[in-house]
Formats: sequence, structure tokens, C-alpha cells
Amino acid sequence: MRKRSVQLIAKKKKVFLFIGILSFLCLLGAIMFLLFYDYYPVESRVDNVIENTKNDLKGSETIGWIRVQGTNIDFPVLYLNRSEFEGTTENYAWNSVNTETLLNKVTLSGHNIMNLSSNPKVADPKSIRFEQLMGFVYLNFVEENKYIQYTFNGVDYVYKIYAVSFPEAKDTELYVEDNLSKNEMKEYINQTLEDSIFKFDIDVNEDDKLLSLITCTRMFGAYSTRELRIDARLVRDGEIKTNYDVEKTDKYEEIEELMKGGENDDKA
Repeated sequence: MRKRSVQLIAKKKKVFLFIGILSFLCLLGAIMFLLFYDYYPVESRVDNVIENTKNDLKGSETIGWIRVQGTNIDFPVLYLNRSEFEGTTENYAWNSVNTETLLNKVTLSGHNIMNLSSNPKVADPKSIRFEQLMGFVYLNFVEENKYIQYTFNGVDYVYKIYAVSFPEAKDTELYVEDNLSKNEMKEYINQTLEDSIFKFDIDVNEDDKLLSLITCTRMFGAYSTRELRIDARLVRDGEIKTNYDVEKTDKYEEIEELMKGGENDDKA
């Protein structure tokens, strides 16, 4: 009888040991998945840039490619000086600076002609150009879409969104011509964080490289000069691309009030 009890205890120990090892391996697997899961896999657009240059016209050269998570924005970036881009309506973005090196503050612009309501449409297939950027006014959309890919000079760069704001047009035109100084970077980052309608759980500082996407909106009225600006910082060396937390700031109260007013789809 005693021998049978000893055997039963030994058998239970083996079962508990097996369960313990299995639980540990499952936990380890979950940790490894969280650490190394790529939330935004890169889809290279280097070849797309090269192919698109075949159709270049003088004064509108292809200099890159832009791809924004959660949208249909996946098209060329052209170099256009300020006197040339006003009348363009095709589905591409533009940069008014032509340089062979990646600036520490890149500004890309694009038109929004169709998505101008105070209740912007999300993922509307009729929206092209930068129109689907307006989805970033909704918290549930931003919670799942936080990455931007900018292909430039043969490299696919990935940026993490850290601010969404509606500055005056005169302010979005600042800091676009050359690399910024450390003080200018600090000033710009602080201003974008202060203006943002969302708070993102990532840090950003003057040593990062930044990307700004800008488009027009009529959320604030037909004669408003405010624009939508999405700011992001370059994924750092060794940094894993994961999802990260975001929440509304006090600035979002203005957006909520505007949305209560219903739709107003006057075209720009």
C-alpha cells in the first residue's frame, strides 16, 4: 500500500513538472511574440520609385514614395516648387525641397478635395490623394494605425506617429527648407505635442528624424486656413515596430464639438 502511494506521488510530481514546463514555454513564447512581432512590416517601394521616374516631366521629378498604414495612400512623392503644385489634383504627394539626403524634418503635402465634412469619411474608396488622412481624427482609427513608410534615395524608412493637429497654414510652412538646428527641433516638437489632439505613448526628441504629412480640411469652416498635420518620428535603430497606446487630449474637445454639427461637404 505504501509503495503504491509513493508511486502515485511520484506520478503527480511528473504531471505538475510537465504542466509547469509547458506553462513556462507558453509564457516565454508570448513574451518573444510581443518582443519581435512586427506590427508594421515594410513593403519595399524602391522599385516603384525607379519605375515612376520613367514618366517624369521636367520640374516634377519623382523623389520618393509614401505609404500610410490603414489608408490607400501608396503613391509617388514628387518634387514640385511652390508655384507648381497649387493646381495639381492627381494622386501623389509633393515636397517643395529637392535634396539627395534625408533631412531631419521632411514635410510632404497632398490634396484633400473630397473628404471635407465635419464628420470625415474613413477608408472611402472614392478618396484618393491625401483624403484618407482625415481618418486620423478618430481615436479608434488611430489606435490601430500609427506607422508611415517613406521611401527615399533607395531606402524604405518607417516613422511612428506622435502627434495629430490642426495648425494654421502659415505655421505648417515653417521649417521645410533645410535641416533644423537642435533648438529648432526642440521648438517644433514641443509645439506639435502641445497642439496634438492625441497623446501617443512614445518619446521623441531633437535627435530624432521627423516626417510631417499635411493636407487641407474644411472642418473649421469654408474660410478657415487651418490644415491637418500628422507628425511622426523615424523608428530608431533596434526599435521594434509594435502598437502603442494613444489617448485623447483636451484639444480633442474642439473636434467633438465640430462633429456634432453634422456634415458639410463643400469642395475645396
